[in-house]
Amino acid sequence: MVYIMIALFVFLLDTYLKNYIEQNFRIGEKKDILKGKITIKKEYNSGFCLNLLDDSIDFVKKVSAIAFGIVSLAFLIILPRKRKGLMKLGLSLCIGGAASNLKDRFEKGKVVDYFSFNIKSIEHIVFNLADMFIIIGSFILFLSSLFHPNGTCKKTDKGRILEKDE
Repeated sequence: MVYIMIALFVFLLDTYLKNYIEQNFRIGEKKDILKGKITIKKEYNSGFCLNLLDDSIDFVKKVSAIAFGIVSLAFLIILPRKRKGLMKLGLSLCIGGAASNLKDRFEKGKVVDYFSFNIKSIEHIVFNLADMFIIIGSFILFLSSLFHPNGTCKKTDKGRILEKDE
């Protein structure tokens, strides 16, 4: 139940922030926060990451919906299993973020993005919180794949797994 609540929290938080940005910012308007480390600005993305295929809105919608369905199915399969906490956490973050972006795609035909990091090499990339949760969730899923299916290892030597639990 807790993992469903995490997914719901991520979805509601990002949806709230997108609505706030939609109502309070104009395209191109910028506001620096955290001593200039992050810039808030409203942009739209009708494609995948970095506006990839932004001229193929229907294709992007379909692929996004299929990917969401696959991840949701994996979540439903993993959810009742014991000792899969890391995997469940990763999936719940991905699902919450993906659901928010998918909602935007089907309601508006595009996703609302609203912040960028003021780091020279990536300052042109605008994200939303859903994107960050998907990235973090994917990283957690990667970490969970490094462990045995039950999430534990018997012995390690300088970080290397020598023997996995059976």
